[in-house]
Amino acid sequence: MTTHIKTELSSLSELFLSLLLTACLGVYCVKSFDSFPWFAFIGAPIGLAVIVACWERKKNQWTLFVVGLIINTIVWSIVFNWPSFF
Repeated sequence: MTTHIKTELSSLSELFLSLLLTACLGVYCVKSFDSFPWFAFIGAPIGLAVIVACWERKKNQWTLFVVGLIINTIVWSIVFNWPSFF
């Protein structure tokens, strides 16, 4: 494999991992609690994103993972709280 293909696969796996982490945490929160815990759901992925962003300067770059965590947190919090908006 060329290095270009390896970097593309790495980028896709970072985005997929951030999607899976936020989705699994959201489903766990929906199944475990009566009302959806906004702050716990938003705080955990953003805290993980801050930890990885600080760790990133020492190791390889995980920018897509950090950005994916933040964007997926916003999207999933809207999806899981959709009935409470109306």
